[in-house]
Amino acid sequence: MGELVYRSNVHQDWVSLIFLINLLLVSALFYLDPVRLRRLIRFYATTLYISKHSSEKNLNFLSPFNLVSFLIVINSLCLFFLSFSSQINKPIVFAFEYYYLLVGLFIFLSLRFFFIQFVVGQLRLLRALKLSYFRSFTHHVQFALLFLIILFIDFYANLPTSISIVIFLFLGSLWFIYQARIIISIFNSRPRDVVYIFIYLCTLKIIPWYWFYTLLIELEF
Repeated sequence: MGELVYRSNVHQDWVSLIFLINLLLVSALFYLDPVRLRRLIRFYATTLYISKHSSEKNLNFLSPFNLVSFLIVINSLCLFFLSFSSQINKPIVFAFEYYYLLVGLFIFLSLRFFFIQFVVGQLRLLRALKLSYFRSFTHHVQFALLFLIILFIDFYANLPTSISIVIFLFLGSLWFIYQARIIISIFNSRPRDVVYIFIYLCTLKIIPWYWFYTLLIELEF
């Protein structure tokens, strides 16, 4: 019995460290640009945020603010998988397993980003899609912050599984609606490039996630 309690405490220790790191990342965003962060967390005024921060400087996804935001998105995805890993009968118990997932997702998304930039540049759609990509990235960061709050509450308050699933399904549905609106706006604004945009969405946005999911399941089992 003592051994089981000890493992639970160890699990809680390193997960608490992950949440602390995420708090430090949010603090870094505040240090880099407090005005922009305050506007970012006003979910009801996303359009205003995008209009205020759609300059060429802020559209640079390799800027410090965007890079830290990218790390927050990755951490929220990994914590989400940690929270529901037990549902696939393969729970993440040790810290190194989480770090492997974190590093793997970071490499995957980084390679995907540069590959998308290259292909879209070759199709001469980079200028047309850059603002839409920034809008999509903004929604990713906003929902990542929401997910971190819900995951923090779920981890320490031990919410019933049914309530957690309902909350995440609701947030996931909202995220899907926002992303669908962006995709529809792209099709409406550039009907001549509909074929290229369709190839871009399917080949570069959807299929890589399928590959990553398949590889992850194979490694887990």
